Amino acid sequence: MKFNILLAFSFVLLSTISMGQSKYIVKAEKAFVSENYAEAAKLCETAYKKMTRKGRRAKELKGDMAFKTAESYRNLERYEEANDWYDRAILLDFQEEVPEVYLHNADMLQMMGELDKAIKNYDLYQALVPNDERAIIGKKSCEDHQTYIVEKTRHIIENLDVINTKQFDMAPMIGDRKKAKLYFSSSRDGVVGKGQDPRTGESYMSLWATDKDKKGNWTEPYLVKGELVNTEDNEGTVCFDSRYKLMFFTRCPNVDKTNLGCDIWVSKAKGKKEWNEPTKIEGLKQHDTVSVGHPATMDGKYLIFASDRAGGYGGKDLWYTTYTKKTDSWSEPVNMGSEINTKGNELFPSFALNGDLIYASNGLHGMGGLDIYRAARVGEENKWENPTNYGAPINSINNDYAMVEETEKKGYFTSERKSGNGEYVPDIYTYIIPPNVFDLKVIVSELGNTEKKIEDVKVIVTASDGKTWEGYTDESGTVFWDKNPSDGSRYINEEADYTINISKEGFHEDKHGSSL
Repeated sequence: MKFNILLAFSFVLLSTISMGQSKYIVKAEKAFVSENYAEAAKLCETAYKKMTRKGRRAKELKGDMAFKTAESYRNLERYEEANDWYDRAILLDFQEEVPEVYLHNADMLQMMGELDKAIKNYDLYQALVPNDERAIIGKKSCEDHQTYIVEKTRHIIENLDVINTKQFDMAPMIGDRKKAKLYFSSSRDGVVGKGQDPRTGESYMSLWATDKDKKGNWTEPYLVKGELVNTEDNEGTVCFDSRYKLMFFTRCPNVDKTNLGCDIWVSKAKGKKEWNEPTKIEGLKQHDTVSVGHPATMDGKYLIFASDRAGGYGGKDLWYTTYTKKTDSWSEPVNMGSEINTKGNELFPSFALNGDLIYASNGLHGMGGLDIYRAARVGEENKWENPTNYGAPINSINNDYAMVEETEKKGYFTSERKSGNGEYVPDIYTYIIPPNVFDLKVIVSELGNTEKKIEDVKVIVTASDGKTWEGYTDESGTVFWDKNPSDGSRYINEEADYTINISKEGFHEDKHGSSL
């Protein structure tokens, strides 16, 4: 998946390779173990083609190369190619060695939209590994997919094509108090890193920003300014403290044939437009190969992040650490527990405006791949519970992640749903929740006799925001309002409360009115 650009690791099957075995296998193994998936996919495929399948051991090794080729393509999110190579591994009976062949193949089929085939493979995996939550959840997600579509939410989503490119564009984050700056990660032309990242096959990622003009439109993106903020390595997934004085981001070095994981770095603001040289947050990793990244904070002192460090529930988990000013250090990371983490991957956390936790997971019941979830905050504690799937159209059968709210009804997120050219490339999307549309119809009748409508009754409507208007009932005792003819706005909106008073000569006056 594209998130592996910033926080990558994979299930690794190490074969025993003797000195006499093929040089192709040795090179392929090194690339795969180093998580250089773009390079590994080609090398493993080449090694596969050079190998014979005669004999039990030869068949196992050939199946291993087919599996590693598939795993490489899976991490590159080239689903169809991954599916083809899982099929080859299955033909070589490699599922007898690694049952996950069926599981991962089912995942690919699900993200390709072939739900019936995916269910079949989940069943085959469960026959070998009963009660694995990943297969149970995957199968149920396939079965419930249509329900998500039918019960889609009111969100209206749109590709933010004004800033997206044919390369990777992902992980948007509001960058100032006025909400007039948007930071994101991109491998577009102009990045600082030179050459091709062997992990992804794309250019290295850099941090970019865009500003709103006077009309509220996003301008041409530019590289984030600051000494050594963007480097030859991959930078991405940025967040800020509430004053926008501290910037946290992920950096993933890529040294040839060496897996150094990822780290979180922090930089202090240098004026309003630039950042000082960042420093790495120490103490979050047990080993160099561990990855920590995808930081999220509200105050710059409590930091949630994603990691594959030991002690988790499986895959990548969400952890937290706290800053102590006296010692200028961060505490030993603490796992956020089973209420949030699963046997799958939990990634890209952020905080909603009300303090809820928003994050992505592929270990919960959803629509396929990574889905975006929202967990409610418990009181004022740093605790969250009951994660809820955002549903369609925010989520899709592909990877959806990295959501940030601009207002309670507007925000941004990343999705890898199929583009117009048929590719699964991460783009930034915007969403809005449109206001509910209300009409107001007042019907006046004689008290105790609703069949007798009263004409020419004066009806005054007063809104809690101070607006007021009036009208008179017609011969059917009715007066109606929808749009204001002067500007087209709705008379009634969901943000205000309303009081209705009615009066007519010869009738008792309504002194209290009715609330709406």
